[in-house]
Amino acid sequence: MPFLGIPSWGRHMYSPYHALKHRWSTSPVPIGPTGFVIPPVPRPTRRATRLHLALCCVTVLTTILAGMRWADIASPLQHMELWYRGIPFAGTLLAILFCHEMGHYVTARFYGMDVTFPYFLPSPPFIMDIPFLGTFGAVIRMKSAPRHRRALLLVGAAGPIAGFCVALPALIYALATATHVPMAATTGEMSFASPLLVDLLQYLLLGTLPDGIVLQINSVGVAAWFGLLVTVFNLLPLGQLDGGHILYALLGPQARYLSWAVMGVLLILGFVAWPGWVLWAVLGWLSGRQQPTVLDQQEPLGRISQVIAAMSLAIFVLCFVPIPMQ
Repeated sequence: MPFLGIPSWGRHMYSPYHALKHRWSTSPVPIGPTGFVIPPVPRPTRRATRLHLALCCVTVLTTILAGMRWADIASPLQHMELWYRGIPFAGTLLAILFCHEMGHYVTARFYGMDVTFPYFLPSPPFIMDIPFLGTFGAVIRMKSAPRHRRALLLVGAAGPIAGFCVALPALIYALATATHVPMAATTGEMSFASPLLVDLLQYLLLGTLPDGIVLQINSVGVAAWFGLLVTVFNLLPLGQLDGGHILYALLGPQARYLSWAVMGVLLILGFVAWPGWVLWAVLGWLSGRQQPTVLDQQEPLGRISQVIAAMSLAIFVLCFVPIPMQ
């Protein structure tokens, strides 16, 4: 699904006839008696390369403007001489998104899948003077199906884990350099909920805060927090989201029943906690009308795949909050 770093998966399978028609290699891959072949990856065209670079440059600009706004610079377009103050936010957020997508890309290429480089998606840096992200994330396009369930699981999990590995040190830095302010001083400002991970890191780094005192993090921490939120969205066990692919690799066609239950929970949370969960329930339903295509359904996952799935679940639990922001 092309939103917030979520990869879009191809659903077709390649036959020897298809491979010959498009002048791909016809050497069969030993994945069973079906005769499927995995074609080599064609080189990206100049037009595609220019599009990648143009989107990347625009996204860098919009995230820098957003970072300036998160750094409390009013009307960033009128103070472009302070552009450097948007770099901490932009660099952190783009690093998280880039590593997320490259986690998918590198793992997919390891398993011989045809996949594009990341497309960065710019967004408004602020809306009615309210700071936004400057990007809707990044997307890669998977043009071939994974060979087996193990590849599906590892490709799906590699992105969130890679992004988390970048967001974690950024969050630690932000907490270590956070400012202690009275709670009354933050009245009326946008507040971010603390997931379990933030609470644990805060206790380990700073101990228990005095009553009436809260932490005010810098723009690096804001970017890291949004990176964790994006990771949670990706790991929702729905449809074509990363979590949906992990769940399908574990349970096969039976995964749809658990996905329906999760959609129901999200709808309830959307009405009693945060309306954004309704959107994700709808997106999960739309992207889950067809389940992922896997060439070989019979090959077992193995212990490493189960450990990776457990790591993904742990990241989801550590980062999930029912009401992300107020």
